[in-house]
Amino acid sequence: MKTKLFLLLTPILLSCFALLPIARAAPSPSNVNVVNTTASPVPVRDVDNPARQPFEAQGMGGFADGASTTGDITIATVPAGKLLVIEHVSVLGTMIPGQKMIRAPIFGLSHVVGLKRETEVKEYGDNADGTTDYFIASASVRFYANPGALRCFAERNSVAGANPDSVTFTISGYLVDCPTCVP
Repeated sequence: MKTKLFLLLTPILLSCFALLPIARAAPSPSNVNVVNTTASPVPVRDVDNPARQPFEAQGMGGFADGASTTGDITIATVPAGKLLVIEHVSVLGTMIPGQKMIRAPIFGLSHVVGLKRETEVKEYGDNADGTTDYFIASASVRFYANPGALRCFAERNSVAGANPDSVTFTISGYLVDCPTCVP
């Protein structure tokens, strides 16, 4: 008798739980209204835009003995029909003790919004045995580069001693199609 009662009440009890609001499917989508003033707009970014092709590149160079600059370092070449939007730039310099990296500009940019083409280089410290001093620069930017070579160079405060492969530039952002962009 108890078994029959259990078999009869179990489906009834389960169907009661199925009717509870938490067991129902999610409600259908509805419009959301956001109210902000024009002085404080809501930031919007289309992160799923398939036209944006992620991009990251790195270039490395160094100082020859007797030179205060690295000479041109090619970071990347923007292909024809594309526009490169650079959103982050960083530079790492590993210098001979007593020398300082003082500048690290990027050129080959078609248009710059908001920031200058050169970020401030800061001394970061040295390694454990004191044989290398580190310098860094890093910035969120909005640079645009048309097709062609994107180059940079670094400058130090000395001409003494060779220091090969001592400067690394890294850029990241995205490529977008630009049929009118030509080298």
